[in-house]
Amino acid sequence: MIYSDSLLKEIRSEYDNRRKNAEESSSYYEEILDNDEEYLIALNEFNSARLKKSKANYSGDQKLLKEAEKELAEAKKKMAARKKRLGVSDEKLTPKYLCPYCNDSGYTADGKRCKCFNQVATQIILNELGIEEKTLPDFSETKYENKNGLKKIYEKFSAYCDKFGRNSKNIVISGSVGTGKSFLSGCIANELKKKDFNVIFITASELDVIFLKYHVSPVYEKSFYLSILTGCDMLVIDDLGTEPFYKNVTEEYLLTLLSERNAKGMPYIVTTNLDQNQLLDRYGDRILSRLNDKKTGVRIEINGEDLRRFK
Repeated sequence: MIYSDSLLKEIRSEYDNRRKNAEESSSYYEEILDNDEEYLIALNEFNSARLKKSKANYSGDQKLLKEAEKELAEAKKKMAARKKRLGVSDEKLTPKYLCPYCNDSGYTADGKRCKCFNQVATQIILNELGIEEKTLPDFSETKYENKNGLKKIYEKFSAYCDKFGRNSKNIVISGSVGTGKSFLSGCIANELKKKDFNVIFITASELDVIFLKYHVSPVYEKSFYLSILTGCDMLVIDDLGTEPFYKNVTEEYLLTLLSERNAKGMPYIVTTNLDQNQLLDRYGDRILSRLNDKKTGVRIEINGEDLRRFK
C-alpha cells in the first residue's frame, strides 16, 4: 500500500481515538480508587510494606522480611476488599484495546506496522469514499468447479495470490452474465486481504460516483481521492460497463486511474460483461489498449452457463 500524507494523518487520528476510548474507561475506575480514602490508606500500607521488604532483602534480615511479607499480604487483602466493595475489578482497570498486538498504536514492539494497520487504512478509505465493505467469497466456498472450466481457473488464481506482490499482473475477466466473474474476483480479493494486503473491492457504479466527487472537488481534495484509488495493493472494479456514463468523467478518470496504477506497478482486476467491440465503443481505444496490454496483464474469458440458475 502506498500511503499519502493525508491518509497517514487519518490513520494516526483513528488510532489516537481508539486509544483514548480504551483508556478513558479504565481511567474512570482509576479515579474512583484515587478518590477513595480507605483504598488510599491500604495502598500506602502496601507501598510501605514493599519498601520494607526491599530493605530486608538488601540487609538479609529474615525477621524483618517476614514482617514485611505479612504486612504486604494484609495490605493486598485490604485493597482487594475495598476494590470489590467499590465495584472496581482488575478487568475494569485494564484498557480494552481493539488490537491486543499493538494496543491500538498501529505498531508492534519491534517497531513494525501491526497487521491491523491495513485493516484500519481500508476502513478509513471506504468511509472516505462512501462505500460499504463487501462480504467477499472464499476459494473454499466454490460450488460449481465442474462448470465453465472454473476448477482450473480457481487453481490458477489461487497460485496468483500466493505469489502476489508489487508489479503482479493485472487481470481482466470477461464473459456473459452469471458465469462466475464476480465470484472469482471476490475470492482473489478475499485471499489477498487474508494475506494482509490492502484491497478495495468496488463496483463500477460506485467508482463512477467517486469519479463525480473527484470531478467537482476542490483541487486540494482531488489528490486524496486519487491517492486512495491508486495506492491500494489491489483494486477490484466489478461489472465495468453497468455504470452510468458521464461525459468528461467516466472515460477520462478511468483512463487516469488505470494509467496511474500501471505506472506505480499496482495491480488491478476488472470484470465485465462487455466484449471487445462493446468496450471499444464505450470507453475508446486508449482504455481498451490498457485492458488488453499483455505486458502488464492477463485477460480471461469465462463462457458457459449462468450459475445463478443452479440451486
